[in-house]
Amino acid sequence: MSPHDQANLEQVALLTDHLSHLITTADNEIREDPTIHLLDVLIVGGGFAGLSAALYTARGLKRGLLVTRGPSRSAPSPHAGGVFAHDRQSPAAILAAARDDLRPYDFPVLEAEVTALSGRNGDFTATLSTGENVRARKVILATGVRDVLPETPAGLREQWGRGVHHCPYCYGWELRGGQIALYMPGLSGLGGVQTVLYHQKITRDVLVCTDRPADLSEEHRALLHERGVTLIEEPLIRVDGRDGGGVTLTFERNLTLNRDVLYAHGQRELHANLAEQIGCEITQSGITVDAQQMTTVSGVYACGDVTKGNQIAFAVAGGAMAAMQAAHAIFYDTLPDGARSK
Repeated sequence: MSPHDQANLEQVALLTDHLSHLITTADNEIREDPTIHLLDVLIVGGGFAGLSAALYTARGLKRGLLVTRGPSRSAPSPHAGGVFAHDRQSPAAILAAARDDLRPYDFPVLEAEVTALSGRNGDFTATLSTGENVRARKVILATGVRDVLPETPAGLREQWGRGVHHCPYCYGWELRGGQIALYMPGLSGLGGVQTVLYHQKITRDVLVCTDRPADLSEEHRALLHERGVTLIEEPLIRVDGRDGGGVTLTFERNLTLNRDVLYAHGQRELHANLAEQIGCEITQSGITVDAQQMTTVSGVYACGDVTKGNQIAFAVAGGAMAAMQAAHAIFYDTLPDGARSK
């Protein structure tokens, strides 16, 4: 454990140490004050959504803790496009700057894992991999997703975030007018055709790798041919990075082609076990949230890729919204009786 983590763990212990906080009742009975050791907000996940939530929690003058473990989903990428004021900077650099922004607020960040989550609105308990238990009024889940990439073609996983990308918004403008490829095994139907044509906003020169004969009508084939799209309907067996950027694609019959990028998609594996433990509704797209980032469990919010979407900008916005709404909820929860709506 690093000295920084040790210091944060000690801070957490101070925040959660209820044995030293006692109050005297009207009957002169000394008992524990149940609110002293209760954090306002526990944030799980230290990516773009989680750090944004932490900053807004600090700005809202709420006591919180950010628990994070593991690299960001965006870590392999050398740059991220479309991030306001940080356009085309590396995700790692942007996240480091976000942590720097948080330091003046003395907001604790702990490198650990939340292994269990239980409780109800106003009093949740999280068990940490450090052995600590943390209680909080509200919880924000920014736990993210993992890209599960196919084992073949060889080299695709190694080139992920380098010569292989999944989002033309994050990486597309730089390639305008160039030569791009799409990895679309089993290309079929109108939706597949639309996906191919969508990428022609970058360039007319689009190569589609289908791994096997595409299930397309003659009309759709003629349309793609007319638009300048090239179909290669044999297995793509290897993806190699090129010096200076881009990829070399090798096909089963030893055909090799150079492209500026290969766009591919893997499966999105949700990091949603805590949401499941606490009873949140979860769909294939992600944790279900409303316009305020509230899940179906009162007091539990979620934001970032674990809800839905793949954009850094949306993750940052969702984290800010979740933190602000959690702070507002705490304000209303703790109003004196005379100030509550009847």
